[in-house]
Amino acid sequence: MSSSALAPEHEVRIDIVVPVYNKIKFVRDSVGSIADAAEAHGASRLWLVDNGSTDGSYELLLEQFNGRARILRLTSGTISAVRNFGARQGNALSLSFIDCDCVVGVDYFRQLETVFTETGAEGTGCKVVLPPHPTWVEAVWNRMHDDGSEGPREWINSANFAVARDVFERVGGFDEQLETGEDAEICQRIRAFGGRLIEDRRLAVAHLDNAKTLPTFFRKERWRGLGMLGTVSTNSLDKPTAMTVMHISALVAAVGVAVWAPLDGWARLLIFLALLWLAPAVTVVYRRRSSVAAFSLPRGVILYQLYYLARSNALVIIALRALRRA
Repeated sequence: MSSSALAPEHEVRIDIVVPVYNKIKFVRDSVGSIADAAEAHGASRLWLVDNGSTDGSYELLLEQFNGRARILRLTSGTISAVRNFGARQGNALSLSFIDCDCVVGVDYFRQLETVFTETGAEGTGCKVVLPPHPTWVEAVWNRMHDDGSEGPREWINSANFAVARDVFERVGGFDEQLETGEDAEICQRIRAFGGRLIEDRRLAVAHLDNAKTLPTFFRKERWRGLGMLGTVSTNSLDKPTAMTVMHISALVAAVGVAVWAPLDGWARLLIFLALLWLAPAVTVVYRRRSSVAAFSLPRGVILYQLYYLARSNALVIIALRALRRA
């Protein structure tokens, strides 16, 4: 562990936790911006927690940020375990979790304190925004989900998430059993305790490591889908999971029509295609009505087709894992 050149322990108001795992392409820009913002704030302490990187990320942290941050290392663990481990190292009243592929503004932590003060929220953050020169895949996906609003939210992405320490400890931190989806799950527990989550655009950060191609998009969404059941309960509707089930049902019906329906060729084909693209098309129409940014509807439908196929694949993986455990 390195020493820190930031604020003395008794003056620290924000503990910043940055998990790192095999992101050497982004660490210098991302962690550099976070360290600059922490030093500009003057009452923050930065904890960099490497989770056994094998691409040189850990060595780069030691080389570039020794003295500007406390650098720690785990041999293995879920992203939740890494964040919890970092959170336990300090005692500041506020915790800020930022991923190591996000770039923040120099006044980020000053703005964070302002948002906590003005809103009285227990948790806050903001959707990540596009980096310079995005590909069409990341641009369309980002624009589809930008409704231009801020205010109360059901959940906030843990790539850019801040929470009052007492609330974080009261709910027990992130669920370390979850491979993904830990942000939605902890936000669900915070709200169950009466905590308020507020999104504020002043806390926007640029996300560098978006999926830039269709194959990468599919793989990332399949991985994220492995945690989709973490927020499913009998008294709340998880819309993405519900739509994934709808898409699977439509695909089964499409196969049934193609194989068994007593229809002529064109009618069978049209019904098959309608069922195949039903969930993606419905979702994109909904996104177009709520988005403030223009985007290509055909490209949006293609992305949501891949999204639901990836999540369907993730459900199969979840089921196979459960069978193996049984």
